Amino acid sequence: MINIIDSHLIQMPLEALENGYYRDEVSQRYICLFCDTSFEEGVIYPFDGLLLVAQRAAGRHVVEAHGEVFELLLRLGKQYTGVSEIQQTVLQRVYEGCSDREIAAELGGKSVSTVRNHRFLLRRRQKEAKIFLALMNLLERKGRNSTGFIDFPADIPVKDDRVVVTTEEAQKILNKHFGPGEPSALISFPRKQKAKLVVLNQLVGLFERDRSYSEKEVNRILSAVYSDYVTIRRYLIDYGFLRRKRDGSEYHRT
Repeated sequence: MINIIDSHLIQMPLEALENGYYRDEVSQRYICLFCDTSFEEGVIYPFDGLLLVAQRAAGRHVVEAHGEVFELLLRLGKQYTGVSEIQQTVLQRVYEGCSDREIAAELGGKSVSTVRNHRFLLRRRQKEAKIFLALMNLLERKGRNSTGFIDFPADIPVKDDRVVVTTEEAQKILNKHFGPGEPSALISFPRKQKAKLVVLNQLVGLFERDRSYSEKEVNRILSAVYSDYVTIRRYLIDYGFLRRKRDGSEYHRT
């Protein structure tokens, strides 16, 4: 789904999330949040008979390739939006221009006043979110919220406190289980779930995004850092770090 979720979300300006693309200052490119397609500043791009500058081309690409940004963000679910299933429906239908009566009927015959109450609560959450965002930004400026957390792929099945790992914790785990060198050899594979996730998160970094691998290539990469590469490969798939086609012909980093 969205490529910058977790790992770079906190650095993203609100405008980038609303647009569906962001400007990379280093490369001077506008990059799609959903597929990494980029558009270089100063280059003109053809779209359906039109010639568009990079920023407009990025916006056009997002809509044509992925759809409405509103719907894409809403589809991320409660884990990222904090919005319940009913409120998702309300937001979606309001965005589409439906009346309170129409929304109430879709929600199984709920009263119009119930829908209005949901809309009121959503507006209140918007105000609260602005204040909360300001508070967190002020913490960042003071350096009071400097302890980072490890970002795991959204696809991993573990959703409890075992994925709440600070960078300091993770480094201790990595120091214990990896030896020196580049890439570092895995000395031992941990038994504890939290440590296992940290190690797998490190190992999946051996694979490039947006590239497919054969099983032979996966085995070669993993065997360079650990003798029991079959076990590591299985865990990477089971925990959602890698995706594999059913016939085993292709592997992809999630």
